[in-house]
Amino acid sequence: MKKFLPIVMLLFLSAFTSAQTPFQVKEVAVLPTSHLSITGDTNINKFECNFDTSYLKKAQKVYYSRKDSIMNFTGAILTLDTRGFDCGNKGINQDFNDLIKADQYPEILLELNNVTLHSKTFGIATICITMAGKEKFYKVPVNIKNGQVAHFQGELELNIKDFGLEPPKKLFGIIKVKDEIEISFDLNIKKQ
Repeated sequence: MKKFLPIVMLLFLSAFTSAQTPFQVKEVAVLPTSHLSITGDTNINKFECNFDTSYLKKAQKVYYSRKDSIMNFTGAILTLDTRGFDCGNKGINQDFNDLIKADQYPEILLELNNVTLHSKTFGIATICITMAGKEKFYKVPVNIKNGQVAHFQGELELNIKDFGLEPPKKLFGIIKVKDEIEISFDLNIKKQ
C-alpha cells in the first residue's frame, strides 16, 4: 500500500496540472489618456482626488489565461504612487494623504485577479486593493471595449474603515468625512 500511494499522488498531480490552462504573457501599458479618481463626501461638500497617470509604470508584463468565460490574471497590478493624487488644493491633498497614511504606505495597489465575462462588453472583475497595509477583495462591474487600445471602465464603492482608516474631522469636528469613498477608473490599455 505504501508503494501505491506515491503513484496515485503522482497521477493526481499530473491530471491536475494538465487540466489547467497555460498562462500567456503580454506586455501592456496604461496610456496617459486614462483617468482614475477617488471621490468622497463630507457633511458639507464633496471632494475628488484625481490621479496623474504619469506616475504609472510605462509598461509591464501581464500573465493571463482563459477558460470559458473566466479570464485569470497574474501580475496585473496597478501601482498608484500616493504623490500622484491631486485633490484640488494643498489642504485637501494633505488631509487625503493623512487619511490614507501616505507617509507610512506610499502606494495603493489595485491587482486584477480575474474577470468573469458576461458578454463581449461587460464583465465582473475580482480585484485586490492594498491600502494602508491591508488587503481587501472586491467584485467590480466593468465595461469593456476591445480594439488596438482596450478600454476598461468601472466604479467601486468601499468603506475606508475596511482598511483600518479613520475619516478625518476638521474644525473641532464640525466637518466630518464620511466612511464611504468611490474609486472610478477609465483605463486605456495598449499591448506593447
